[in-house]
Amino acid sequence: MGKAATKSGNLQRALEARRRANAEREARERAIVQSLKEFLDELDKLDHAEQCAARDEAAARARAQEQIGRIERELAARLERIRGRAAEKASAIGRAAGAAAQVMRTNGETVAGIAAQSGQTQSRVRELLRLADSEQDGAGARGGGHAEESARIAVGSAGAVASMGDGPQVSGDAAGADAAGTEALSA
Repeated sequence: MGKAATKSGNLQRALEARRRANAEREARERAIVQSLKEFLDELDKLDHAEQCAARDEAAARARAQEQIGRIERELAARLERIRGRAAEKASAIGRAAGAAAQVMRTNGETVAGIAAQSGQTQSRVRELLRLADSEQDGAGARGGGHAEESARIAVGSAGAVASMGDGPQVSGDAAGADAAGTEALSA
């Protein structure tokens, strides 16, 4: 019986070792499967987060493009308004300079004298005089009023008014008229 008992004991120990090895292998496999499941769950979460981020990015880009378009439209409209105002002001300044040149011309100044006093070229002074003439013709045709009224300008620091129909001024304000005309022409 000694040999049979040892044989059976060896067999028992071998079976027990095999069971332990199988149990350890199954435990390792369960741990690997559990880790793989957790890893795949994390990958799914990352994929979902990536898709959400891509959608959010696309929506943010669309909103940004919309804002850029709105800002560009507002900027274009604003620039157009500014250009319109600048053109109106330039036209008004040109008309005032033309009226001032007209007054100086009426007071006996030559085109060359007006140009020298204002720092403009003679051709520019002639252009301003033509502008003043066309403005007077337009004012006369529109309102039937006097051309002198459209050519009135403020003269000197006292604010005396000179018009085209006044003829040459001999008073002490003549120097002021020349200064005001020069100032308007220089603008």
